Amino acid sequence: IEAEKQDYYLNIVSQEVKRLSRLVQSMLSMAKLESGELVLKYELFDLRELLLTVVISQEQRIEAKRLEIIGLDELQGVSVKADRDLIYQAVYNLIDNAIKFAEEGGKIKFSLKNENKKTILTVTNTGSGIPEKDLPFIFERFYKVDKSRSAAKNSTGLGLYIVKTIVTAHGGSVAVSSKENELTSFKIIFP
Repeated sequence: IEAEKQDYYLNIVSQEVKRLSRLVQSMLSMAKLESGELVLKYELFDLRELLLTVVISQEQRIEAKRLEIIGLDELQGVSVKADRDLIYQAVYNLIDNAIKFAEEGGKIKFSLKNENKKTILTVTNTGSGIPEKDLPFIFERFYKVDKSRSAAKNSTGLGLYIVKTIVTAHGGSVAVSSKENELTSFKIIFP
């Protein structure tokens, strides 16, 4: 490889290694959660701060797709008692999906609120949406809505399964709503 192209190819290899590392870590965490081996490390933290950290970590991808981010400046601090690392993974997966499946120049909207002794985080992205027939299955392990589209988006079919597993382990729930060719909205509800 010519010297001027080495950095380019090393960056590709580095990104792939990081992706595979995240995948392996996620699968190990899920196996431990499912078997009851993983003990949640509860701590009190600001969910808004965690959300901002994840969004900032994805700034390059957001800018590359020219996505408009809505609602971050309106979010109030909301404290939750949970396993910070696992919640980070769940929030990361939702934002990763929102970026992946938003159309070029689209929007991602965030909402975070306390309501009836529950904390509700909503992540909504514009785009092709999820067909109604697929909605009941999207939280299943390895499920992909459109095999041909998701193959081009480096999808393993584990992201939403991981989200649901983590949120459920915390006594919460996750819901989805979608309008084809308009938007998809994920809602995480923590007790």
